[in-house]
Amino acid sequence: MKLVFGLLIFLCQQGFAQQGYKPNDLVKNMYANKIINYSTASASLKDLQGNITIIDFFGTWCIPCIKALPELKMYKQKFKDDVNVILISSEKEAKLSSFINNRKPFDFPIIVDEDNLFTNAFAPPSYPYTIILDKNLKILSITNMADLTAEVLSKFVQDQKTTIESTKTIQTFDTIQKPTILMPAPILQENALLQLSQDFVYAAKTNEQVASYITKLKEVHYDSLLNNLRTDDDKKAFWINLYNAYTNTSLHQNPEKYKSRNKFFKAKNIHVAGKIFSLDKMEHGILRRSKIKWSLGYLNKLFPNKAEKQLRVAQLDNRIHFALNCGAKSCPPIAFYKSATINNQLDAATTVFLTSEVLFKKEKNEVEVPILLSWFRRDLGGRKKIISMLQSMKLVPENIHPKIKFKKYDWTLYLNNFKN
Repeated sequence: MKLVFGLLIFLCQQGFAQQGYKPNDLVKNMYANKIINYSTASASLKDLQGNITIIDFFGTWCIPCIKALPELKMYKQKFKDDVNVILISSEKEAKLSSFINNRKPFDFPIIVDEDNLFTNAFAPPSYPYTIILDKNLKILSITNMADLTAEVLSKFVQDQKTTIESTKTIQTFDTIQKPTILMPAPILQENALLQLSQDFVYAAKTNEQVASYITKLKEVHYDSLLNNLRTDDDKKAFWINLYNAYTNTSLHQNPEKYKSRNKFFKAKNIHVAGKIFSLDKMEHGILRRSKIKWSLGYLNKLFPNKAEKQLRVAQLDNRIHFALNCGAKSCPPIAFYKSATINNQLDAATTVFLTSEVLFKKEKNEVEVPILLSWFRRDLGGRKKIISMLQSMKLVPENIHPKIKFKKYDWTLYLNNFKN
């Protein structure tokens, strides 16, 4: 698991990864009202901590989260009492309990963050999202499990052991606040239509029943669609969620459909507010503002229909390309997109995707990038803008003009989260 260390630290430094706690912040001694797979049903953060504490934001829908569990177990066994591991999830207790029961023995406590107290405080832009705390609840690092190594963790443990005694007097935990006075940070409320899209894509990703969501979307009045999706952020969140929900739903039902991907994306079988859509219509008509699919982004449709013009975004956002097509392996682990936080989420999705896919070869002065960047090269500003973007993300050295080599897209499916 040797990806670029400090991926999400980089995100924070760029100013878009999170708006919650940051490295070197002191974390409030929050109280978890509900904990499962632990000796007590509730506890404060300090009650759960070790000399070094790994907090991992976790989802049963998140393949990288699940794949990280054996490594977390290895770290706990290696460092014993020096390291404690806590998982945090905003999913329902029943979903988490079912997941644990299917994976017994399960090694870690899970804070059931249904009121989003911890989630709002840390504001993870995507999952997995890993916080390393010291004894004083100071954030040593924000990363993800793919980037955490035994060597890095060992250094944190050794540094903590040699910390001078006086640091223990820092008044980090003056008072443990009672659960009744702990309130989630205020967040913007999503309207009912956006909430429906979030619930639908979450159910699709966790392989739950989705028929009721499909029915509700079919029965939505068209005027409600127009009135509730007023801003580009609303439109992007809604249509990205629907695109990913229908992709997951269709492929759970019949994975063979992906063998004819062009037919799969062109099929007009999605009913929303009295209109019939295809995945291509959602992507190229609405989210790409009436682009012709195979024109690399250079050509627009001459005569888009009235509904497409009414529903489409006012301005194309090239980051959508790193949020769509999420039946495939090369996709960021974001449960669903929210209008209030979509810019942070899209920035995170872009950086997570490109950091894992881009390879600069100094000896050849060549950079390998996913073919996705070629398919939509005009959306991304052309080759020069692509290189500038990669340089701004420190994936290509500055003042270098490498050749671009496009890699084949990875369409590997992860259709059953619980078996991967």
